[in-house]
Amino acid sequence: MIVAKKIREPEGMIKESRIGRITSKRQLTIPKDFYEKLNLGKDVEIILEKDGLKIKKLRKIEESFDDYSDLVLQSVLEDGFTDKEEILSEFRARMNLMPLAVQKLLSEAREYAKNDPRTSEEIDKELFGKD
Repeated sequence: MIVAKKIREPEGMIKESRIGRITSKRQLTIPKDFYEKLNLGKDVEIILEKDGLKIKKLRKIEESFDDYSDLVLQSVLEDGFTDKEEILSEFRARMNLMPLAVQKLLSEAREYAKNDPRTSEEIDKELFGKD
């Protein structure tokens, strides 16, 4: 890959841009220096945006700032808790259960996927359209 251009962002931040190649299996190689600068692991988060893709370091829920605490608090309040100490206690209890809930959700998804009769190519076609 070659460096196509450097883009100056607000606050003096410089982004690097590269031209890459996508294989026939829709695989994209991340340049080694980008991989090392971001300290990426085996998996990354790929976000579909209006005009492209964004690739981000995958963070475990424990490391994420998006811990759904606002939704947890909302559910505590909707369940009728009104005393400040009870709200705080119930909120903490539910937040402590979050990793278990995520693990259960992942297990259910894996079980569903294991029993799905479609091939990976059929699933890819359904999700991403034709090659």
